[in-house]
Amino acid sequence: MLGTVEVDPWRFCRDAQSWEIRSDVAGFPRLAHEFTQGALFCRVAGRADPRGGLSLQVSIGGEVGLTCQRCLGSLSYTVGLERTLYLARNEAELERLDALPDSDAIQPGERLDLVELVEDEVLLSLPLVPMHAEGECSLRGV
Repeated sequence: MLGTVEVDPWRFCRDAQSWEIRSDVAGFPRLAHEFTQGALFCRVAGRADPRGGLSLQVSIGGEVGLTCQRCLGSLSYTVGLERTLYLARNEAELERLDALPDSDAIQPGERLDLVELVEDEVLLSLPLVPMHAEGECSLRGV
């Protein structure tokens, strides 16, 4: 089981730090409940633009197994996420950054847990009701 990986998000971005991990989904506490099997490669890289804006580049990929809600059989699912999350210092900045096209912003505190960040992004990307395509379930007549 992965422990917490806490960083100072502001320093992490200003110093262009990065964190990478390849782990079985069972290693992620909250993802272990969602997936039957699989592994993920995760990379979080901090960036600072010339105007002082700070962001996290989040890349997550892998093949995992979900449970089909139609037949309850195994459903292969590909996770492929590339996201940029801008750091907002306050509520007003958060609203301004969120209003930009193709922009996502977070308002982190003094510490940010990168494992939780990865889990949040993966959970938000999952289908609401995972199901095989019509006619692909393992049970006949379903």
